[in-house]
Amino acid sequence: MSRKKIELTDKVAKLTDKYLETNDTDFNTLINKALKLYLLDHLSSSQIKDALKKTDDFTSEYAGKWFQESIEDLNKY
Repeated sequence: MSRKKIELTDKVAKLTDKYLETNDTDFNTLINKALKLYLLDHLSSSQIKDALKKTDDFTSEYAGKWFQESIEDLNKY
């Protein structure tokens, strides 16, 4: 799994701390879920499929399944 360093603004850090206090999740889970939803909203389906196809961790069959599940997750909101 890739490691990235992020820096939160003061306001985002305070909101994040409050969210983590009130929900049973950790920082990495929160960031991954939020970033995934943001990216799915801002990339086209072909861009998503292309990005997942280029990674070593995904086969094309799994990427298609993951993409469909991600779309279903978005429809819940």
